[in-house]
Amino acid sequence: MKIYVDNVPQEGLELKEKIEPGKLSLNQDPQGLIFTGSIDVTAKATRAGTELFVELTLEGPVEYACSKCLAKLQEVFKKDFSVNYEVKSRDIIEVDEDIRQEIILAYPIKTVCKTDCKGLCPNCGQNFNTGTCDCNK
Repeated sequence: MKIYVDNVPQEGLELKEKIEPGKLSLNQDPQGLIFTGSIDVTAKATRAGTELFVELTLEGPVEYACSKCLAKLQEVFKKDFSVNYEVKSRDIIEVDEDIRQEIILAYPIKTVCKTDCKGLCPNCGQNFNTGTCDCNK
């Protein structure tokens, strides 16, 4: 997403764009969060002197595997954040790298399907959320 500084009026500017995860070099870790569609980006840019303030909202469908039972889950990723840039006239601000970094920082370290997920049997792989096994008997 590009913001042309000279196009930002006194009252501010709102921009909307759909960004494909591949453009941000996301979805490269199959064990992590996988975007299953485009990321909707809304940016509200305001300018004050040599500062450009940008408030961003990100939203997109994601899929991940539970860290305990490996169940595939689908959710909507949502993130609000803001960034500031020091700018001059005729500058073009590219915010894609800031968006990419914020998404990566928001990745959960450990994803679980539910707080009381029982996980898998380490011997036979039985999902303890759906049944039991005879391994420990």
